[in-house]
Amino acid sequence: MTITRLHRTIIIILLSILTGFYTYAQVPKAICDTLTTLQLMEQAEEEIILLRNENTVIPFRSLGQGNFALIRIGEAPGFVNRVQDYLEMPVLDLTSADSTLIHEVIKTTEAYNRLIIVVTTDTVSKPVKEWIVKRDPDKEKTIVYMAGKESLSAWQEMDKTPALLFSPLNTTITQDISAQILFGAVGAKGKLETSIEGMFAKGEGLSTQGGLRMKYTVPEEEGINSQRLTARIDSIIDQAINAEAFPGCQILMAVNGKVLFRKSYGHHTYHKRTEVCNNDLYDLASVTKVSSALPLLMQLDGNNRIDLDQPFSTYWPDWQKHWFHRSNKDTLTLRQLLTHQGRLVPFIPFWRESQKNGHYNRRFFRFQSEEGFTFAVDDHLYLSDRFKKNVYRAIRKSDLTTTAGYKYSDLSFIIYPGMITRVTGQDYEQLLYESVYKPLGASRLVYNPLNKGFSKEEIPPTEEDIYFRRNLVHGRVHDESAAAMGGISGNAGLFANANDLAKLMHLYLNMGSYGGEQLIPREIMESYIQPQFPGNRRALGFDKPLPENASKTPDDAWPAPGASEQSFGHSGFTGTFVWMDPQYNIVYVFLSNRVYPNRSHNNISKLNVRTAVQQVLYEEMNEKEIGR
Repeated sequence: MTITRLHRTIIIILLSILTGFYTYAQVPKAICDTLTTLQLMEQAEEEIILLRNENTVIPFRSLGQGNFALIRIGEAPGFVNRVQDYLEMPVLDLTSADSTLIHEVIKTTEAYNRLIIVVTTDTVSKPVKEWIVKRDPDKEKTIVYMAGKESLSAWQEMDKTPALLFSPLNTTITQDISAQILFGAVGAKGKLETSIEGMFAKGEGLSTQGGLRMKYTVPEEEGINSQRLTARIDSIIDQAINAEAFPGCQILMAVNGKVLFRKSYGHHTYHKRTEVCNNDLYDLASVTKVSSALPLLMQLDGNNRIDLDQPFSTYWPDWQKHWFHRSNKDTLTLRQLLTHQGRLVPFIPFWRESQKNGHYNRRFFRFQSEEGFTFAVDDHLYLSDRFKKNVYRAIRKSDLTTTAGYKYSDLSFIIYPGMITRVTGQDYEQLLYESVYKPLGASRLVYNPLNKGFSKEEIPPTEEDIYFRRNLVHGRVHDESAAAMGGISGNAGLFANANDLAKLMHLYLNMGSYGGEQLIPREIMESYIQPQFPGNRRALGFDKPLPENASKTPDDAWPAPGASEQSFGHSGFTGTFVWMDPQYNIVYVFLSNRVYPNRSHNNISKLNVRTAVQQVLYEEMNEKEIGR
């Protein structure tokens, strides 16, 4: 049977009623037989129309500039949820007809200068209507109207608003796609089939660029069978959880900038009290190495503020050698250090110096925060702020390994934040947020999340630490060295969810560009993902595949044997993993807390869980190519 546009519209309405809150996996089979989820999404893209776009407000750019807020008039769960995937912001409700409440909400919006206003009901009070269409040169108002053509035509002055996105239908699918158009994941292309009396003529509709940010879609858009992909990954993860490789995890897979798979599994702990959800923050461990100081170093390199072949001591004088200041590291270069080619020892157990005869040394610890003791290593244990000087000194005095070549080490990464502050004169953490994370819209990529308003309910615990903290490490960095640095280090310390981490990984895959902004010079990004020394597979900060990886068995390969030689990424001790593949345009993120309840739990490696899941994607893409 031929499916007309009217038929499609009717099916979309029925689908919205039958499924309630839209999820890709909940499409009824009978409807899928006639019209797939992908077709419904494509139809929504065709029917949503950008009618006004003054100053090219849409798609949104420069997310790090201004203060965003979302104003909801009517129910719009699909829209709100998708907006928050791109950029978390306050959600204010102007649905009420209560004039006092309306006044209070409008007063609240004065603190924000970039407003997204979504309207899904035709019962909007007069004061709200007047406020929406009122011009304010200090505010950027973007209106998403989904309450029907007739009610829009009766809304005077709406045709003169700076930015207006119109959807003839209000379904969870159209809500989702509307949000993706605003953030540039999907391009606007719809045209009015009939005029909106007194406002817009038939055929009107502006076009915008898509592909600026991650698009959330279904595997079928890339020719991959979603049912088979999900079933295969579910099987691997179910087996891993049953084997206590980890109590739960998050997985995100993207191909060509499109998120095809995003799912959370299991629970925070084996007690199964709290299910893992997509917003939960995991301790990234050594994935921090490619997610924190490294992008700032690339920016500094691109601005000629640092030279990788100059001695690191040029930027970190503590490594310079002079009278009464011994140093065996004064000639080591940044290139050597970033590739683990500097002969540094792997790690130093700094925390042991802070204890004496099995007790916390009062010189270094307090049981409540006070001046000079603000580094919270546990809920009721605070380390001296000056302890980081002990760390720096211990690193400077440490021996070098006797043989040259690749030797993985945390030590230089611990110093990078301090070195960056010294070179720039700016606070490292603030610079990282302002220069990297904010432009990406990555607010769930943070150090010390408990200090940033996140709760323990949003953070799976890591380990029952019986040596240093002597308590459950929960919400604070697991790595002892990073804890000694107040939780802010280049070797570990970051927490994230898979979604926001994937934004940063797309920045890398796109050679320094994301959301229409070139945050890292392309030539710098291209150079950092290449091996630097013969016999050392490591790139600058990034890990690379083992030599002849494609010919190895899944048990011997690293990462998955399907990954190309151009691919790059990093893993983390807590059970985390990120990998990008330019040849196939893939981003893969895996987050877990495999060290719960203790680090002896290593089935994640024995079962090769992270790379086994990664290999599934390569195999399914291969199935697509051979047409099966």
